[in-house]
Amino acid sequence: MKKFITKVALSGVLVLSGLSMTGCTDFQNGLVTGTAVGVAGTMIAKESSNSNNSKSYYDAGYDNGCSSANGRWYKSKSRWRNYASYRNGWRNGYKRCR
Repeated sequence: MKKFITKVALSGVLVLSGLSMTGCTDFQNGLVTGTAVGVAGTMIAKESSNSNNSKSYYDAGYDNGCSSANGRWYKSKSRWRNYASYRNGWRNGYKRCR
């Protein structure tokens, strides 16, 4: 995560330093800077969101797999289909709790 944020910050610095060497007006510089900051923020939020969801899907899968091994069968079809971390968690939970 830190490497990703560093890359985004470095990209922003390069964009801003490039703008300082152009003949753009303040409005144009502000427009490009605002867009760059918005895109960077979105990328950071998405990266953070993905890493948190991955852990929670694994944990949910583990819990569901464990309860399935103990007689209360449950497997979320949509999560099983769409998230490898859920599948891995479910399998590990099932094996561990058998």
